[in-house]
Amino acid sequence: MTKKITVHLAAFFAAIAVMWGLLVLTSRIPNEKIYEGLMESADYYGNTEAFSFENSGKLCDVADNYADAILLNILWNIDSSHPVYSSLDTKYYSGEELGVNYGLYAALNGVAPDTDYSRYWHGSVIFIRPLMAFMSARGVKAVGLAAVIILAAVCCGILVKKRQYFAAAALAVSLCCVHVWNVGMSLEYIPMFIVTMAMCILYVLLEKKGDIYVTVLSVIGGAAAAFFDFLTAETLSILLPLLLVVIIRYSDDRLEENGLPLVIKSGCCWGAAYLMTFIVKWAAASAVTGENKFVSAIHSAEVRIDGETDMSLPMQIISAPMANISTLFGGDVRVDGGRIAFGLILTVLISGSICLLLGSKKPPKADITIAVLGLVPYLRYIVLSNHSYLHEYFTYRAQAATVMALCALVWLCIRDNKPTKKVRQKVKR
Repeated sequence: MTKKITVHLAAFFAAIAVMWGLLVLTSRIPNEKIYEGLMESADYYGNTEAFSFENSGKLCDVADNYADAILLNILWNIDSSHPVYSSLDTKYYSGEELGVNYGLYAALNGVAPDTDYSRYWHGSVIFIRPLMAFMSARGVKAVGLAAVIILAAVCCGILVKKRQYFAAAALAVSLCCVHVWNVGMSLEYIPMFIVTMAMCILYVLLEKKGDIYVTVLSVIGGAAAAFFDFLTAETLSILLPLLLVVIIRYSDDRLEENGLPLVIKSGCCWGAAYLMTFIVKWAAASAVTGENKFVSAIHSAEVRIDGETDMSLPMQIISAPMANISTLFGGDVRVDGGRIAFGLILTVLISGSICLLLGSKKPPKADITIAVLGLVPYLRYIVLSNHSYLHEYFTYRAQAATVMALCALVWLCIRDNKPTKKVRQKVKR
């Protein structure tokens, strides 16, 4: 037990050291190198809405230009001559009444930052800062989307090579259902999908070596989710990989019990690493600045749970999952009742009909485990109800895990109902 704890702690601190080291290293790129790309980006964001509809006018098509402008503002205010300090004490210029899109342009013209944003690591700077030396934000977004698609294709290719055809198909379907092609609309949407796809590949390649590989990868995934993401769809980095592991092991008859103990252990490892990564950031930032960064970070967490909206907390808790389901089904407004009803009824009719017509009477042993993994996003929506309600246009993508879980439950329902080779030969005779 002590050895396992040591291995997991070593994996956590190694992950933090590597990611933080890369952040400091890329922060040393002089601002002069990225000025042209940032100015072109500032012109683009200065002439667009903070939240713009890019294609169909549905909420799943919203581009978060507001968050992107803040991120680029932070990137500019990282001082290459003091990379350790400024990468921890991250700030941006708010733009006051003119908004953050204007704030980016003002920051590039020498206006000092006035808003603290050190509660997050902003790890995506590792990728964005070097790329910004050669292109604007639109180019970076295109590169990011390409990376997501390539990683997803590689993962599907590995699954096919392992003859895990259903797992590959389920992954593709789940990504399509959350409109993965729209990830490239915002710089802030991309990192979580890159982390998730990278973790999926590692889990698929290493899960056969033993459970400790799965739990150690969960530690790394939790640290990476906290480091690169800002609460977009953070649970994907653990849910999709674990779903693939359960599906693969069930398909190969290697799933011990129902897989739930492994899922619980992995989830705890991910959650502990996720929380500890934030604590390391706040502690390090407090140490170098002499300010207590825990106060603002905890206040921010409270706002995400119970911030100000136009409804009571109980109603907000109910509306948060509904808003995310609405966006999944292509809602035009935050809670589109018609879309929710149509989507849920259609889903139940299709999946229910398949199970009734082709399903086995014997319940598969992995159904509880898969159902639990598929329901986790809704627990997240309830716990962080304020954030999940107001920002459903990106948090809804966590339901990729729900889609994969539903596909897996239907597959499990009919898989064991197939006649064996001997039975088929007997029928032919």
